[in-house]
Amino acid sequence: FGSSHSGTSGFGCPMASLLAQMFGTCRARSSAGVLPGLSLRCYHKFATPPRPNLDALRRIITERLTPVHFYMKNDLKYTNYVYDMHFKGILCSPKFEGKTTKEMKAMVEDLCKEVGLPNRAYVECVPPSRWHMMRRLARRRWYLDQ
Repeated sequence: FGSSHSGTSGFGCPMASLLAQMFGTCRARSSAGVLPGLSLRCYHKFATPPRPNLDALRRIITERLTPVHFYMKNDLKYTNYVYDMHFKGILCSPKFEGKTTKEMKAMVEDLCKEVGLPNRAYVECVPPSRWHMMRRLARRRWYLDQ
């Protein structure tokens, strides 16, 4: 039924082999060689490097602006050689209500200056009344940097 080498039982992944042993291998396999109903991806997840600037920026924005929806991550557009120096994110805060876009960005920029990172964060800012404009941008997987 399975391969006798590499200890993977023909499933291509040690974790899939373990789950196949737990749930039984008596069921027929699909043409891809995986148990039907068993969907598993195997990948390595490495620990993130230290990022004190990002953590400080997230902390001060969360404390001062009390966001309803907020994600911020490293902007790797500037290559990974300048990690933890440039950031991008989305921010929806009730404190933005009634303000223009320029005023919202100035509020965020003032917080960036307090942390010591002026002109390093690109943040899309909207008040909760205009959340519908950001729904599509919020679908992106922002958590991958964590």
